[in-house]
Amino acid sequence: MSRLGDFVKIHTGKLDANASSPNGKYPFFTCAVEPLKIDSYSYDCECVLLAGNGDLNVKYYNGKFDAYQRTYVIESLDKEKLLVPYLYYFMERYVETLRRESIGGVIKYIKLGNITEAEINVPDLDSQTAVIERLRKLDKLFQFRKRQLAKLDELVKARFVEMFGDPIKNTQKRPVLPFFEVVTMQRGFDLPINDRDHEGKIPVFGSNGILDYHNIAKIQGGGVITGRSGTIGKVYYTENDYWPLNTTLFSANTHGNNIVYLSYLLELYNLSRFAEGSGVPTLNRNVFHYKPIINIPLLEQERFAAFVQQIQKLRLTIRQGLDKMETLKRALMQEYFGGNESYDKG
Repeated sequence: MSRLGDFVKIHTGKLDANASSPNGKYPFFTCAVEPLKIDSYSYDCECVLLAGNGDLNVKYYNGKFDAYQRTYVIESLDKEKLLVPYLYYFMERYVETLRRESIGGVIKYIKLGNITEAEINVPDLDSQTAVIERLRKLDKLFQFRKRQLAKLDELVKARFVEMFGDPIKNTQKRPVLPFFEVVTMQRGFDLPINDRDHEGKIPVFGSNGILDYHNIAKIQGGGVITGRSGTIGKVYYTENDYWPLNTTLFSANTHGNNIVYLSYLLELYNLSRFAEGSGVPTLNRNVFHYKPIINIPLLEQERFAAFVQQIQKLRLTIRQGLDKMETLKRALMQEYFGGNESYDKG
């Protein structure tokens, strides 16, 4: 095993996040998963980009770009010794250790030494190339399966519009009711991390979906959940007991409507357009509770829900394939980059 700092040179971005430009020509890498755009560039290289705080994600890029001040730009000192795509896969594995330590309270943000002192196995170039090719093939298949899932979701939404029309414009001139008479939303409940039973079976929903688990349900019988603060607009549903966090709004009363139908109705109704606040947007139920929304007979809702259930069977098959690929990738990462604990305990 070798010290990573002996094989790389590391820069940090210099710009603030507000330097971005929506119509910029170049990628602007911040700590977010998806890059922004910017009008100018400071770097033109093949590198690995590591978010210094937030979710500590890793990206590979080759070309012109700029970077946020908490983003590390990592280049190979000598590509005859360390190939950058090989470095990317190593960092993709190693960052799992950093994430776990961040959650545990050891690392609040990445320091330079967390990178330079990492131990890496650096084989010959032929071996590195073989590793890269195998992992790239796996990644391409993984992304293909994810695109299949996205297309299935698009298919369901298209089916909803075909059956009921656009719920914002009410293109089919359906009867309407005040929103709260179709589904009444309520703010979720606080549940500090230290009070949760992480080995429990009850899903804990945050604004990004299932965030954790607990052994006690706050709500019985399922429901619809959406983000109240943070991520707003994505809607989730469960037909089982759950705990909605205070960063969510959940269906306190579905008025006899089908939960599956309601989840797609709310998502296509685009609740994010009612968010308020210039900093962290917040969704106040009182803003949309009295807005008109289509009122569909239950029998039609159930026909739509049956279609969704058929699509869910296909989604389950694809997800099972994704799980197998993830398991294979973890095993390969352990084989190729054994020596750090990111997957050993994951």
